[in-house]
Amino acid sequence: MHPSHPTRRLILGGAGLAALTIASRPARAAPIPVRYATGGGIGSSEIETVIFNAAMPREALPRMGQDYSLDMTFTAGTPQAAALLAAGQADMATLSCSALAAGLLKDAFPSGLTVVGDNYQDGHAGSASNGFFVLDESPLKSVADLRGKIVAVNAFGSAVDLILRVVLKRQGIDPRRDLQVVEIGLPNIGTALRQKRIDCGCLVLPFQAVEAQAGGLRTLFNAADALGPSSVVFNVVSNAFLKAHPDTVRAVLSDYVGALKYLTAPANHAEAVSVTAGLTKLPPSALSYIMGEKDYYRAPDGRLDAGLIQKPIDALQDLGLLPGKVDVAKYVDMRYLPA
Repeated sequence: MHPSHPTRRLILGGAGLAALTIASRPARAAPIPVRYATGGGIGSSEIETVIFNAAMPREALPRMGQDYSLDMTFTAGTPQAAALLAAGQADMATLSCSALAAGLLKDAFPSGLTVVGDNYQDGHAGSASNGFFVLDESPLKSVADLRGKIVAVNAFGSAVDLILRVVLKRQGIDPRRDLQVVEIGLPNIGTALRQKRIDCGCLVLPFQAVEAQAGGLRTLFNAADALGPSSVVFNVVSNAFLKAHPDTVRAVLSDYVGALKYLTAPANHAEAVSVTAGLTKLPPSALSYIMGEKDYYRAPDGRLDAGLIQKPIDALQDLGLLPGKVDVAKYVDMRYLPA
């Protein structure tokens, strides 16, 4: 999706669900609406898109429709999610390290932001890693070979864009002078590679798994090579909303962690695959990795150490892409997660 195109919106847990329960419980206040902006990924690349999905069993989200309703906007990337937060058009969002740091240094978020939980991490041994791919037949064998080539990312300033810039700097390659970096939607990067419209492109799950099944591509480098274990995207909330509705944030995060546990249970694996297949429009056979060892690493309790966010932000500053330092620990608070 191009940033200038209208974003898709999904409203969950509103009056329709509340009406189903009104006959069996005393009257109570209407659920608090939460405007949530995703960061551009779908499926396991952003597990919130699976968790807060109309196809998820209601028992996995017991507080939705009672304590909160969700108005979800699907963006092209985390910079667009940050822009919605800055404009006061989102209350919660999925952000990357780069989008968080850039917004904080520009004082773009009027009331400030708080990181309240994990989404997924990269660079953990044995788990999936976001990578940049080329055709098997490509003459490109190393990062140094990217000079003069066309490389695709999903959005400038996104988490995968950072990976690219880190490895380019190590090779002394200037991304503005020595090669062409272009934006292409994540679902279309594999096709662009096979049609030879680009020489190299980023692939994240679930598209990485789909392209692996099709064959003909190989990894040139990945996030584990660039940064080692680090946070890729995480859940944030505007401080204005957090101050006004702390219990609502707790309710959303309680469902989030509970749904993670539900999806990870072996007995629910087929359902996790089915829900993700319906969301991504991909065949279930391409999604067998969901919530398993070949998926991304996620903290099962949703908790995230500030150091995992600090590492890529420090890399951004080292690249000269940030005008100052960001002390991430000042903006991280895990107390809204369930104990």
